Amino acid sequence: MTAGGPPRGAASDLPAHARERIAAMRERKLFTSDLSVNEFLLVREVGFEPLGLVMGTSIYQIAATPPALEHGQPGCEMTDMTRALYHARELAMNRMEEEADELGADGIVGVRLEVNLTTDPTRQQWSRYRRWQDWARGVGYTVTSTVLGANWASMWEQIAWQQWAGWCQSMGWALQAPPWSLPRPGDSPMYALGQNVAEFIAVGTAVRHSRGESFKNLRGKPFQSDLTGQEFWTLLQSGYRPVGFVMGNCVYYIPPSLLAAPTFQSVELGPYTHALYDARELAIERLQDEAEALGATGIVGVTVAERQHSFRPMPWNVGNAALSVGEIIELFVIGTAVVPMAGAGAAPRPRLVMTANDPLPKPGGEGE
Repeated sequence: MTAGGPPRGAASDLPAHARERIAAMRERKLFTSDLSVNEFLLVREVGFEPLGLVMGTSIYQIAATPPALEHGQPGCEMTDMTRALYHARELAMNRMEEEADELGADGIVGVRLEVNLTTDPTRQQWSRYRRWQDWARGVGYTVTSTVLGANWASMWEQIAWQQWAGWCQSMGWALQAPPWSLPRPGDSPMYALGQNVAEFIAVGTAVRHSRGESFKNLRGKPFQSDLTGQEFWTLLQSGYRPVGFVMGNCVYYIPPSLLAAPTFQSVELGPYTHALYDARELAIERLQDEAEALGATGIVGVTVAERQHSFRPMPWNVGNAALSVGEIIELFVIGTAVVPMAGAGAAPRPRLVMTANDPLPKPGGEGE
């Protein structure tokens, strides 16, 4: 990627416990794997044996500072933030690759790239404050007793606790945790990593060809692939092999003037459309650049994820704040780069299979 960080395969920085775990797996011939039973059998069917679960992580501070654009100017890429987010993922991928290299692997299958974004503590507190207001009004407290104005953050918890303690006593209940402090079904997890901090995690299963044939890429490193065990089996049966997990991204700032729409009129927001179009094009170009650097002839399983990196300071204006401060959007594209295998024959004829199983939920992380 032209805007990215250092190339993969940089100096090793695996922690001591990771090296100890890998050394123990090599010595004991014990493997760990997140492959399902079916995936495990199919990976072995095409001549690979799992060596162990490998991972890499990076905790990265990301400062979202929108540019100062004059009114009427179009959106633009935030190059520094693009590089920071790319570098954070790259560090996690490097460390996963290093673990696989230490195991003597030819590649990594089933790669998952996950991002745990911190939640602004003020916004967390605002969410609990609003839940307390809903509860208090539902049991009969007046609106004026629950609207605390600009100083809500320093006042609401004490008032809420007094109301809850009185309610428990009137109901004959033992004092217990109030409902606004408990997680609800569907709530997003909250990570106390610090403000503007995200954790990037790469996980996969390292594999080695059982007959000693090398499947490493042009850099002499294990290939990486986000294909499932079934997809990996199908790819090799079709005469192709993976050479790497490739990605591209673009962080784009969209000023508020591009978000304004005429009142009571259905019309395309042309400048907004072209801003996101431009961001996707830049991300896909960088994905293709990575694949070409690996000598790939194509990319399979491409997914595009769109993330909002909010910098809005006022949680109570979250719905309309974009009209005054704009949006920061990241387009993130991933896929598996592939090449044809030497001596591969014609691809097998596909057969239609009607499965009776319920579809599995998609794992969390990058991609939509």
